[in-house]
Amino acid sequence: MIESPWQYDREMPSDELKAVMVALGMKQNRLGRFLGFSPRQTRRFVRGEMPLPPASVLLLRSMLFHGERPIVVPPWQRKRVPKV
Repeated sequence: MIESPWQYDREMPSDELKAVMVALGMKQNRLGRFLGFSPRQTRRFVRGEMPLPPASVLLLRSMLFHGERPIVVPPWQRKRVPKV
């Protein structure tokens, strides 16, 4: 098994996230849908206002390391909260 340092660093600065988006051929909204985040939350990650969760960092770095690209990105759907 090949070991790489990407497995040990669990943080991703916004400039690296932008580079990953380019490498994977994804725009901001598509990245958010792929990872399961709202458009607003994704904007915060890309701007560096919030840290990207470690599981998402590991997934993205693993995809780059193994040369994988996302196959299916679900369409975004607004969740309706029932009024009380």
